[in-house]
Amino acid sequence: MSILIKNVLLNEKTTDILIVDNKISKIAQGITETNATFINGNGKAAFPTFANMHGHAAMTLFRGFGDDHNLSDWLNQWIWPNERNLDSEIIYWGVRLACLEMIKSGTTAFADMYFFLPDAGRAVEESGIRAVLSLSNVDLHNPEMAAKVRKDIEDLEPTLVDWNKSHTLTQFSIAPHAIYTVSDETLKYISDFCERHNLLYHIHMSETEFEVNNSVKDNGCRPYELLERLGILEQCGTRFLGAHSLHLSDNEIALLGRHHCNVAHNPNSNLKLASGHQFRYNELRDAGVNVTLGTDGCSSSNNLDMIEATKVMSLLQKGWRQDPLALPAAEALKVSTANGFKVLGIDAGVIETGKVADLMLVDLDNLAFVPNNNTLSNLVYAAHGDCIDTVICNGNIVMQGRHVKGEEETIREARRIVNKLITIRPE
Repeated sequence: MSILIKNVLLNEKTTDILIVDNKISKIAQGITETNATFINGNGKAAFPTFANMHGHAAMTLFRGFGDDHNLSDWLNQWIWPNERNLDSEIIYWGVRLACLEMIKSGTTAFADMYFFLPDAGRAVEESGIRAVLSLSNVDLHNPEMAAKVRKDIEDLEPTLVDWNKSHTLTQFSIAPHAIYTVSDETLKYISDFCERHNLLYHIHMSETEFEVNNSVKDNGCRPYELLERLGILEQCGTRFLGAHSLHLSDNEIALLGRHHCNVAHNPNSNLKLASGHQFRYNELRDAGVNVTLGTDGCSSSNNLDMIEATKVMSLLQKGWRQDPLALPAAEALKVSTANGFKVLGIDAGVIETGKVADLMLVDLDNLAFVPNNNTLSNLVYAAHGDCIDTVICNGNIVMQGRHVKGEEETIREARRIVNKLITIRPE
């Protein structure tokens, strides 16, 4: 399949982009290709798509449910009682809704942590975008629960291996939820499993000061120092993805850099849950850590708009450092695009010849781009996801003219299925 985008704005210059199969084949003016699908790029600008590196996709169905409560009440009274209703149908439509929202706002790859992997995987594959879907595990430091976690992983292993061999856009993995919900033995067991199968190790880390203080009290060290003691950071290295990673010491940052690990910043979620705002981006970057960006789930960030998350990330750095030069737009966009694709092992996130064709076209008639003094700045600081007209993933058009195939059915079924999920509504 070939796609020819004519007269599109790229890096402030008008050009053509030719996509052949799943790669960007040529970028130049005056390209002719009679067998290609034609896209008129007049009045549009091309950008790489986003990689949303931490979330819980099916929790789109919890959007707006239990807002403005403290974390403990929210989990114990609102979320966990209703999660007992989760089944394959709920997960499928919740993930379909998440994929629709991500496509509409320019995301073509995401790292997820939740349940019912085959059903989630089917939803992502049908949507035409990419994901690493990790089964979340909790043993609450209970030996009987730990034994069940191992049994569940062993039972899933054949399905996981078969899926990963036969699918390219989606891959399955295993994720420990966090150090405070998973025992040391299970943390290491999952690390060994991920090493054996060359899988991403995705875990919530250092999200709150409470978590850090409890680790010091219970383990005699901070959260990342515990993973170092267990040998997990060294074992996983570039396959390690620490979500949040908000409250870090200088030593923890050095450990992450030494092992070339990845972290996923979630600014909107951290602000809404009052987890903190002083994410140490500069220090992590300078230590050699690959910093990526995520929205978290819709239950704690309320949308999956990576443009919004990119803006908030940049503004937070400027604000708490009291430096308007901190994390400029171009660098922020790199964090939310190329850095995320790097974790997933996909040669995308930049629009260049030879790169994988994951890209989007923004509508320059959108008011965020009027006047268009600086297209990149307007994207990061002025726009939202509704500026995106066309999305291409792996060389295939998944949205054009802001329409996604099957979106009406997805919206209808999400509205239906939420009544099956949410049966308990605390006063």
